Amino acid sequence: MSTSRSLDLITMGRTIVDVYGDQVGARLEDVSSFSRYVGGCPANIAIGTARLGLRIGHITRVGDDHNGRFLKESLQREGVDTRCVVADTARLTAVAFLSIRDKESFPLLHYRENCADMAISPEDYSEDYIGSARALLVSGSHLTTPHAAHNIEVAIDRARARGTQVIFDIDYRPVFWGLVARDGGESRYVDSEAVTCASQRHMHLFDLIVGTEEEIHIAGGVIDTIQALRAIRARTGAPIVLKRGAQGCVVFPGAIPDTVDDGIVGPGFPVEVFNVVGAGDGFLSGFLSGWLRDMPWAECCRRGNATGALVVSRHGCSPASPTATELEWFLAGGQKDRALHRSEQLAYLHRTTTRRPRPSPVLVMAADHVAPFEQLPSVPGRSIARLKRLVAEAALQLAPRHPQLGVLFDDVEGEDALLRVGADIAWVGRKIERTGPAPLRFRDDLPAAVLLSHWPRHQIVKCLVPREDDGSRALQNERLTELYRATSMYDMELLLELVHPDTPEDVRSVLQRIRAIQAMGIKPDWWKLPAFSDAAAWDAIESTIRHDNPMCRGVLLLGGGRSKADLVAALSRVRGRPFIQGFAIGRTLFMEPAAAWLAGECDDAQFQRALERGYDELASAWLGDPAEPAQGQPA
Repeated sequence: MSTSRSLDLITMGRTIVDVYGDQVGARLEDVSSFSRYVGGCPANIAIGTARLGLRIGHITRVGDDHNGRFLKESLQREGVDTRCVVADTARLTAVAFLSIRDKESFPLLHYRENCADMAISPEDYSEDYIGSARALLVSGSHLTTPHAAHNIEVAIDRARARGTQVIFDIDYRPVFWGLVARDGGESRYVDSEAVTCASQRHMHLFDLIVGTEEEIHIAGGVIDTIQALRAIRARTGAPIVLKRGAQGCVVFPGAIPDTVDDGIVGPGFPVEVFNVVGAGDGFLSGFLSGWLRDMPWAECCRRGNATGALVVSRHGCSPASPTATELEWFLAGGQKDRALHRSEQLAYLHRTTTRRPRPSPVLVMAADHVAPFEQLPSVPGRSIARLKRLVAEAALQLAPRHPQLGVLFDDVEGEDALLRVGADIAWVGRKIERTGPAPLRFRDDLPAAVLLSHWPRHQIVKCLVPREDDGSRALQNERLTELYRATSMYDMELLLELVHPDTPEDVRSVLQRIRAIQAMGIKPDWWKLPAFSDAAAWDAIESTIRHDNPMCRGVLLLGGGRSKADLVAALSRVRGRPFIQGFAIGRTLFMEPAAAWLAGECDDAQFQRALERGYDELASAWLGDPAEPAQGQPA
């Protein structure tokens, strides 16, 4: 295959919202809460292959609605090219409700009446775009209506005109063909001559054909695997990949032998199954990560089976897809236990390699303080909550020219500020701890998981860890462990803050505390630490963090109430160390203008201008170029 093209693969077709029941072992009728994911075979494969390092484009339509925007933004965060993901103003995004009843039963209810992705049309993409990829993947679920089938024909013609190989995922769902009741989405096989004819119509034009045994039967038109394979082979010389679930897969690159096991057999990986719904899409993602790199059939099978094994151990389809880091760890023998969900290392790798992109550097306005503001005199009508709302407004004004800007608020006096910011800033932190001495306590003395169940998932959970003594250490460690497990469960990032003066003794204390916390298996995404002036201290800190937590995003420096001049000097001493990602500064930035505003000595606009000037000064000190602030890049 040519390697000069800008994309490795373009996927086309079904792109829906999967609404997965959170309760395992319940009928769909009894599920009480759900998680929302990207769904649909082509979309799942787009995400799965992108996570494995391939350059992916996706062609589909989504509704011009909240769900459609969710799908497009989710694909973009995964690195998928979405220039041909079209918002359809006349149709809604399709939705599927799923639950995990048991290991063999997965109730599935589709809402696809005249949905957006069935309206994909040739004008949504060009021949040049199809030709920019080494391969195009189309699926059988889009052969169910004349319009969708015609679009597939045009896409295939454009691919062949540009030398783009065509992959056919048979993707047979009887419910889409009206062969079962509408609540029969779980059904995988009903014999149908119409489906067989539709599947065979373009068989001679495909370069790779992939299906389960049931899908091979429907494509071949006979309920005997060898006979069905031979019926397909009579129409095409393309390699055929037979997916066999836990048994692995078999590839038939040439003549069909007398038995399935005489093909190129890729044995499966014995794992404990949690959810098989996304197994086939996971398998094909892994298989294509080898095939599109011209790897031998055996290696393609190995990668496909390993990816499928990882997917069946998790909740959901697309979110369960492993990254290249996970796959290589698994293939290297990193996990011995069949119950993959019990592997803390695998969970850590999955969580940290699928995090959403963040600015780098990140320069945070830290307005999570309450007590320092309460000590300031104020006039009637000037509240701390209103002050923090003004901070949020200033941040939104600064964000267009400071893409590296982040904010940090509490959710008591800062609740309105958090609501105002929403997700319009790429780095939003939220305080979870109650201010006070050890042991650590959370807001309203509630368990961390209870609090986080109501927090938006894009928010970063910030926790200041008080200095414990022998009497408080055990309970504090228990609560830190609880917090880490809760953030991991909700796929939220965790920032731990340690406050110390800038002395050699405090450097040693910080190192000891980091070692102790990470030794408990707590691996935060961020650390917020003092701006120590000793360069050697930072070498030791980075080495200590990386030893147990190599996927840590890095350190943000706290201000510690230093004067602005002192802080600017401290920032300049450590600027340029990649592991120090930026700063999260509060009192140095806010206290002077806040005192004036609360006392009624300046109005809202004057406060915001003072805040913006202070932030510009600190940002320039960090970026090293006051004339031209650096653009934020994903970390």
